[in-house]
Amino acid sequence: MRRTLIAVVVLIAAVAAVGCSRAGEESEAKRAPKTPPPPAVEVPDDLQIAVTIDGRDAPPLTAARLRAVEPDFHDAERRAWRIVHLVPEADRAGAIIEARGPSGVSIKVPRPDDAQQPQPVLFLTRRGDVVVAVMDPANPFPAFHGQGGQLRRPGDATPRLSPVVALAIDHPVAP
Repeated sequence: MRRTLIAVVVLIAAVAAVGCSRAGEESEAKRAPKTPPPPAVEVPDDLQIAVTIDGRDAPPLTAARLRAVEPDFHDAERRAWRIVHLVPEADRAGAIIEARGPSGVSIKVPRPDDAQQPQPVLFLTRRGDVVVAVMDPANPFPAFHGQGGQLRRPGDATPRLSPVVALAIDHPVAP
């Protein structure tokens, strides 16, 4: 009886020791920070975003196309192009711009009537990600750090999608 009790106590202590050592290893792995962004961000060479206009295929947006067009908004770390400047067919009244991700998630943004309203853009982040977002031309890269106080920070509520694999430009026909 005494041997059985000692064996049970030793077994419980061994299981507890193994369980505790693994928890420490897992928490260290979860705390690894992201690598810092590169000093200079370039358009990814393999960038290719399929484009359709009213259901018909159009030339895709490629790295060469983005490099050939001056960004509408830029700072030292980010660049953004208005979609209407990359796909001129999107610059018609009533146009709907739809961005799609690889999993089928999409966002639809109507073309604004005024150039001063928030604009749909293709945005190259400082980490090299290509995002479709809506930007305010008056403040395209707003500061968020130190704004709003702890737990009451408003954040950025503008729609965005990343990664982007396709753009669809539709011109609905009025009834």
